[in-house]
Amino acid sequence: MKKKFIIGIVLLIINLSLAGCWDQRLLKNGRLVFSSSFDQVDEDTIRATAIIRDFKDQTPTNVVIQGEGKTIRETRMNMDRKLSGVFEPSKNRVFLLGEELAKKDIYKFLDIFYRDPNSSISAKLAVVEGNGGDILTKLSEKNVLISEFIIELLTSAEVSTGIPKQNLQTVCTIMFDQGKDFALPLLKMKDGEVVLDGTAIFHKNSLSGTLSFKESSLYLLMNNQQAKRTRFVSKIENDNKMNIDNYITYNVSKSKSKLKIVSDTPENIQVEIDVKMDISIVEYPKDKLTDKSELKKLNKKISKDLTEDAKKMIEKIQLANSDLFGIGRELIAYHPKTWEKINWEETYPTITIEPTLKVDIVGHGIIN
Repeated sequence: MKKKFIIGIVLLIINLSLAGCWDQRLLKNGRLVFSSSFDQVDEDTIRATAIIRDFKDQTPTNVVIQGEGKTIRETRMNMDRKLSGVFEPSKNRVFLLGEELAKKDIYKFLDIFYRDPNSSISAKLAVVEGNGGDILTKLSEKNVLISEFIIELLTSAEVSTGIPKQNLQTVCTIMFDQGKDFALPLLKMKDGEVVLDGTAIFHKNSLSGTLSFKESSLYLLMNNQQAKRTRFVSKIENDNKMNIDNYITYNVSKSKSKLKIVSDTPENIQVEIDVKMDISIVEYPKDKLTDKSELKKLNKKISKDLTEDAKKMIEKIQLANSDLFGIGRELIAYHPKTWEKINWEETYPTITIEPTLKVDIVGHGIIN
């Protein structure tokens, strides 16, 4: 009986010590931010644009608010003075970086989000051609739920292996890796509409180039980042009367890529990237896919075209000095003596990267 009494006293003390709230942030007192953009106005000024969710006649609407300052924190302070409630960024779902700002070291602008425990580090990150604020204000005029629109646009492209799946948290680890660079989705305004235009590629945390949507898909396949769907259109002939007969559309059902450093001498670093893909034809008006000789011909033609496209894509990333494949990381891990002898920033654009893509048609629809 005495033992039970002592246990009861201990449990009561524990409950009392846990009952108080050391800190609390009531959502009812905050103005929730769902998407934000940051643009470089001049050398000293940053402009932040935030979309705050509000309700009018029980219908969700967008409230656009802007603030300028020398730092991201100062822009927040200035926006907070324009609100009736407290500026609350913990629900932010997407951050847009303007082109000029992205050309600088973006970590310096993202530092606040990694230090603030209330930041949403799972928020998606994207680059905008031009000003990020233009996209948010333009969508606001159409009275759409901006954050949901951008999130669904990015998610759809991720599922289609069109852009890398990145957020504040995943990008942070790469920014501190001297042997690897990263890419982010690229948005732009076209004819008054917001469109996804491929990916923005980075070197030392700064925007250094871009890839088209197809080039981005090729990069992801070659980097073993295939998502649920991957689809390509290839031109296989030129002389058919109907233009549609010159093309073939196919899905990549399975792919496997292997990167190998075949020469690690500091003066002659050579890398091979071999990719094998199983594909299924989804559109081919000329048909004849039951003919083995025709299949062999198509396999060879598509493989050649994809390899040529991959070479052009690699030329672009080397010109941008963006080590998207993490070749530097491979050297650090498996060829440390070579890594110590080279200046990777000067050496990377000059190394030889030889891609080889081979396809095998394993499906051609139900027509046959």
